[in-house]
Amino acid sequence: MRQFAYRVSYCDHSQLAALEAFVRSLPRFAAPRPFVQPAWPGRRPAETRFAAVLGALIRNRGFGVRELPFMGLSLSTLYGMVWRWDPSPHRRQQLSAVAGPLGWTLPDLFAVADEPYSEELRPMLHCHHLGRVFAAAVPLTTAQLIETAEEADRLSGREDHGIWQPVSQGFAEECPDFS
Repeated sequence: MRQFAYRVSYCDHSQLAALEAFVRSLPRFAAPRPFVQPAWPGRRPAETRFAAVLGALIRNRGFGVRELPFMGLSLSTLYGMVWRWDPSPHRRQQLSAVAGPLGWTLPDLFAVADEPYSEELRPMLHCHHLGRVFAAAVPLTTAQLIETAEEADRLSGREDHGIWQPVSQGFAEECPDFS
């Protein structure tokens, strides 16, 4: 999942749309796999309402905090976010970083977090359409995830430079809003 998420993050908006269509076109197997709820994403259970909601959103996407290394937040910050959501001057930046991979728009995630949202806020972030690809990929097998990651590489023309260099960063004019 970590490699899949990393490689998909290189796609721009039109490539994300094509990749989502590709994922949805893959066969779904008749024999459903038993769903195993991922472990709580934090090191300890949530103590605040929003931390619990954020942890549940992460678990719902089928991954934990360690599978989200590409969001620009440290693991200690992510663990803290799913444990306790206290007032902080960094809350807007933290919410902006996690919204896209979870497939949420900023206004929606800000509302759930009881954080004031302003249209003037223009942080660099992953488009929430990246999260649409993640959500579409939940039922895929490991082999299908590998196939989808290869398709993401083909679509993006990604050259591995040894460091993360995403192109799907936020509020680009070509980003359609599916909210």
